[in-house]
Amino acid sequence: MEKSDFEAGFREAERSLFLIAVGYMHNAEDAKDAVQEAALAALKGLSGLKNPEYFKTWLTRILINKCKAALRSRRAAPELSDKIGAFSRIPDEEIEIVDCLCRMDSGEAKYITLRFYGGLTYEEAARSLRQPVSTVKFRTKRALEKLKQMLEGDADE
Repeated sequence: MEKSDFEAGFREAERSLFLIAVGYMHNAEDAKDAVQEAALAALKGLSGLKNPEYFKTWLTRILINKCKAALRSRRAAPELSDKIGAFSRIPDEEIEIVDCLCRMDSGEAKYITLRFYGGLTYEEAARSLRQPVSTVKFRTKRALEKLKQMLEGDADE
């Protein structure tokens, strides 16, 4: 893969990568940092990409690793203090959903963000998470049910 192809592929995936990172980091600034670190690591390791058709999956895996490393080094509970910054790029009709995702456990939210905001298929998400496809499908369904409950609960308040 050429550097220009990398740039084009990254630009195409950038929004979904940011949303995935927000799901992990629960903070827009930390999410932006993770995306930038993932982009730099991916660019440095571009020669390690064996199948260019899996570029987005490969890039997502790098991002997930960067988010996990940042969370490990932080060793504190993620904060939800930067919701305005996190939501600045989100269409108005999606703000309530993303707000609920930020309030969910990141272990649950990652399945929704990878699948729907990251645009990955179940198979791609399974590869990125290094889990069986059946596990990803089950956990995505369970996370969607929890999200639905949260949205319905918010509507009653």
